Amino acid sequence: MRIRKILAVALTMAVMPAIPTAFAADAELFSGTYTAESFTVDAENGVTFEQDVPDGDYTVTVKTGGDTETNANIYINGGERVRVYTLEAGETQDNEQPVVPKDGKISVQVLGTNPNVTEIDIEQLPDRTEPGEKITIYIAGDSTAQTYDYKNVFPQTGWGQVFGDYFTDDVVVENRSMGGRSSKSYNNDGRLDRILTEMHPGDYVFIQFGINDGAENKPERYISVEDYKELITNKYIGEVEKRGGIPVLMTATAAAWWDEENNCFMESRADYADPTRELAAELGVKFIDINRIMTDEWNIMLKGDVLSGYFICEPLESKAYPDGTDDHTHLKAKGAKRIAKMIAKAIPENVPELAEYLKGDEEFTDISGHWAEDMIKQLASVDMIQGDGKGHFNPENTVTRAEFLKMVMDATGVVPHAYRDGECSDASADDWYCYYLQGALDKGIVSGKEPFDGNRAITREEMAALAVNCMDLIILSEMKEEYKSKAELNGTSTFTDAQMIDPEYDEAVAMAAAYYIIDGYKDGTFRPTGTLTRAEAVKVAQYMNGVSWMFTVEF
Repeated sequence: MRIRKILAVALTMAVMPAIPTAFAADAELFSGTYTAESFTVDAENGVTFEQDVPDGDYTVTVKTGGDTETNANIYINGGERVRVYTLEAGETQDNEQPVVPKDGKISVQVLGTNPNVTEIDIEQLPDRTEPGEKITIYIAGDSTAQTYDYKNVFPQTGWGQVFGDYFTDDVVVENRSMGGRSSKSYNNDGRLDRILTEMHPGDYVFIQFGINDGAENKPERYISVEDYKELITNKYIGEVEKRGGIPVLMTATAAAWWDEENNCFMESRADYADPTRELAAELGVKFIDINRIMTDEWNIMLKGDVLSGYFICEPLESKAYPDGTDDHTHLKAKGAKRIAKMIAKAIPENVPELAEYLKGDEEFTDISGHWAEDMIKQLASVDMIQGDGKGHFNPENTVTRAEFLKMVMDATGVVPHAYRDGECSDASADDWYCYYLQGALDKGIVSGKEPFDGNRAITREEMAALAVNCMDLIILSEMKEEYKSKAELNGTSTFTDAQMIDPEYDEAVAMAAAYYIIDGYKDGTFRPTGTLTRAEAVKVAQYMNGVSWMFTVEF
């Protein structure tokens, strides 16, 4: 039955002669259109076609569809480019793919119970001999670098997703990483061909694989070390260099594997990291050994701080994994930013031509001599706070309720949660703070009984309530009782304007004073209804961050 269907396709195609290979007169570019007479059709291999072509970059379009239902699966140069799809009778589909020839040929294979291939077009692209308007950095990698849609998979983040934050506007970062890919499957998917057919001379391609390459139980991914080295050498590096690009080879990111016996993070991913190191030395290409950089860095950091950057999630934190995860490979935003920053810091030594385009750490020009200068610098150095991107921190500007909520949650390690529609009264999935608000609701930091009003400037008494509710989550119970007794003893009597505090916030202000989060102004006032400045918010966050290291509990 299958044979009859495939042969029927070939026999019912429009009887058109194959258009012979032609060259565009003005640019001498290869161009060919091929129909039924050019294809080979059999039961086992489906529709197959092969064409010798000049060296260069191409677009191949496989056209399918007809009077009968179409079922097709398209391979180009041996790699699966278009997964199985079905068209109803009368429907057509043009499958356009970027292609780099393999051994001087372009081969097409279409499988399926009824492929309905009507035409294959091959068009050579003009050579790109001039640099692009801006230098482009392409990232070819796997899920540890991938860009994620937070609406679907919060809080998973890839380092490539945030890598562009460390460069000036003179550089474009194109993150083409994709989860589940090895060097083999990434190439077979046509993802590398897409980069090669787009890039310009002077562009960079950061190449990072090695996590999925050794998956022997997944043949679409598995590639032996010998074949890995050959593929990286000839295709990833060779073809990039042929187009005037600069390949940057990288080892895979390190996993957070803890060695209980030796009380340290152990080496990881060595099965392909070591061959990658060998390859870099043999070829003399630009190389960033991020695996080793990370491992060394992890072993001078606190274990808990390292793990906080990995995709280790409590229940409700991840939309994709509502019961939680224990993933020591993938990353949250905190870990992705750390790794992206490490790679950026390695650029001056390993890819010096890109160094002039690095932003460097943000320096604020408006905090010199300010009473909170040192605190602002400290929290900025660990990416807990940011400026306006123009060199200003604006210490005397007000802080919104959402901004302060994020600051105190980050300072105490209280994680945001995946947003759930309809639970955050006046916030939606489009609000940047929706994940923090969802986490705050789930943990009781805010009640949810009234609209959160995240864009309104926070008052000082509201600040006290949010801060104390965060502190209550991290302080050990015996310590909490001690602070509570102190609050009950002193109340808000230390403030000369205590009578102005709304009764709703009286207890919170007393606890905030007991926690030493607040100490009022020099004139003895607390000014409960006054707005909080960014500098004052930093002072609160810094104290809370310090306390979170000393007296914390596991959530």
